[in-house]
Amino acid sequence: MERDELFSIVDLILNHSSDGDIEVLMEAIKRRAKGRNSGTFRGINPERLAKESAAVLNKQMSYSVDSIRKMIQEFAVGVIQKEAPELDESQIKDLMDSWIPDPSQRKAKKNKAPLPDDVLLTMIRQLLAFSVGTMSASEQTELYNNIPDWQKEYWSRLPDGIRDVLTLFLKGSINEESCWSQVYSALEQQSE
Repeated sequence: MERDELFSIVDLILNHSSDGDIEVLMEAIKRRAKGRNSGTFRGINPERLAKESAAVLNKQMSYSVDSIRKMIQEFAVGVIQKEAPELDESQIKDLMDSWIPDPSQRKAKKNKAPLPDDVLLTMIRQLLAFSVGTMSASEQTELYNNIPDWQKEYWSRLPDGIRDVLTLFLKGSINEESCWSQVYSALEQQSE
């Protein structure tokens, strides 16, 4: 913007604008300043735009994958019914679940599988170290790189009794020694 243009605009604002005009200008300036601080560029928030675009693409891709899976299942059911008419519907369904599983069902089943005690103990140690601030930066970085939402994932895989014990410890209701004692006790009961 040229210097003369700037002075003309300032003169217009200061000497020829009504109170209502000045309020409108002040709101516009506040909005622009807020946009600069919140990561917007010319009124566009690239982070929000990227997240919304990713969500739309993810939704479209999941529709495509799901429709392909259903088409393959229907083809397989047709072949089975033609080649093995002696199989009933439940047997065919079992075959379809085995051969062409629903990814959402597989994830739900996977999350229900119990973890070995040594894996649970490592997860608990890492959750507690992070929560009380004793985890090294390199370990945090490694966890975030391997499992971006690792805290949520770990927490969801812990048995309820152990989650209760960790919650008590993190709230300060029990000390660390008591926490670990109860964790080991819960693991023993779980493996019996």
